[in-house]
Amino acid sequence: MYEKERRKFGQNFLVDDSVCRAIADDADPVENGTIIEIGPGAGAITQYLVRAGRVVAVEIDPKWAEKLPRKVPSGANLVVVNKDALHADIEPWMAPGPTGILPVLCGNLPYNRASAILMRFLPKIRQFRHFTFMVQWEVAKRIAAEPGRRDFGALSVLVRNYAIPSTRLKILPDSFRPRPKVHSGTVLLLPRPEPMCDDPLFPWLVRAAFRQKRKTLRNSLLHTFPVAVVDEALAKCGLVPGIRAEAIESEEFVRLFHAFAPYLAEITKDLPLDKEPEDEDL
Repeated sequence: MYEKERRKFGQNFLVDDSVCRAIADDADPVENGTIIEIGPGAGAITQYLVRAGRVVAVEIDPKWAEKLPRKVPSGANLVVVNKDALHADIEPWMAPGPTGILPVLCGNLPYNRASAILMRFLPKIRQFRHFTFMVQWEVAKRIAAEPGRRDFGALSVLVRNYAIPSTRLKILPDSFRPRPKVHSGTVLLLPRPEPMCDDPLFPWLVRAAFRQKRKTLRNSLLHTFPVAVVDEALAKCGLVPGIRAEAIESEEFVRLFHAFAPYLAEITKDLPLDKEPEDEDL
């Protein structure tokens, strides 16, 4: 049963009770508050989240969506939304509670869709107290990576545009059924007061900068822009031609974006702007 569901929805079921409690504690459920949980599965974390307030559980699998109410204590304030998290409308449950407290978004994200789900909800993070997610450990490191580290990439920049990330738990494969081949980890994302750049073309430029991650920033950008445009933009930002994208602070990407802004609208007019980060960042 577990293996069949894992293949269909990318699910690995958390069975370590101490880890479930720790994740629930990081979600910080409060009385009269709301927690929106993505991918509750068999309710291993949900059973602890419902002890304080309302839980809105977004579950793609109709079988688990039906079973979930039986997995939590009787009388729990649980709302089950049997939808794909990439398309589910959670706006009705995002309003602050009666005491003005904001909701929390949390969940055990499927490994094969974690980045897409994260990027869908990040622009809304200021409507939440925080996000706390479990993802593959390599992805957790990329989300929280600092500039200059090997793990720093497009996903790192795009997350930092909206949030202040940190890793919390590293979780061993034995905590799951079926047992994955990789470690998992949890990340905590605190909202920035404002995004560093809210232009819809900003993610596109960031991905272009990391297109050849182990090459220089200049070489990556030359796949998209003329040499004179690239050299002028780098000089305007005070960036040496030999610098690599992973060595640049997130704020410098904003300056770089503004340097390229006059050329971006024409170059991207026929391209999809909602593409996920490159595979190396997933």
